[in-house]
Amino acid sequence: MSYADQVFKDMCRDIIDNGVSTEGEKVRPVWEDGTSAYTIKKFGVVNRYDLSKEFPALTLRTQAFKGVVRELLWMWQKKSNVVDDLGKSASIWRAWEGEDGTIGKTYGYQLGKVSDYGYGKFDQVDNLIYLLKNKPMDRRMITTMWCPQDLNEMNLPPCVYETLWDVTDGKL
Repeated sequence: MSYADQVFKDMCRDIIDNGVSTEGEKVRPVWEDGTSAYTIKKFGVVNRYDLSKEFPALTLRTQAFKGVVRELLWMWQKKSNVVDDLGKSASIWRAWEGEDGTIGKTYGYQLGKVSDYGYGKFDQVDNLIYLLKNKPMDRRMITTMWCPQDLNEMNLPPCVYETLWDVTDGKL
């Protein structure tokens, strides 16, 4: 079992043992039959991994690795969320696809928005690359796909919404 698997199992056990149930609360998600989809939740769970030791891929169950890579590239290459750009991986995203063939202003759209950072105009991905190359000790290497003013134009608000990057002792 990998370290990532152990972290995942420990996290799940902690949520089950110490989490808070939403049963009895008014929850937004529902199952296909219309019944409320209650959960057990724990706020602020954070997992950390040493990438020099292993890539944190779970091996407890079969993963469609190529599909995972395809989806990550779809987001990080700023493909404007066009569902058809995912090829074989598109089927799960169809539920959120709008008439324009996109899932709205989320993921790749947000990463591709250009801002003036004072040292140049970059989208978030290019800014991150710039900082990693030119200011590796910067403590603000963050990307965010959470943009409140665009939430009403997102068919699916981002589940994965932020990354934080750190370089210590020359290691990412």
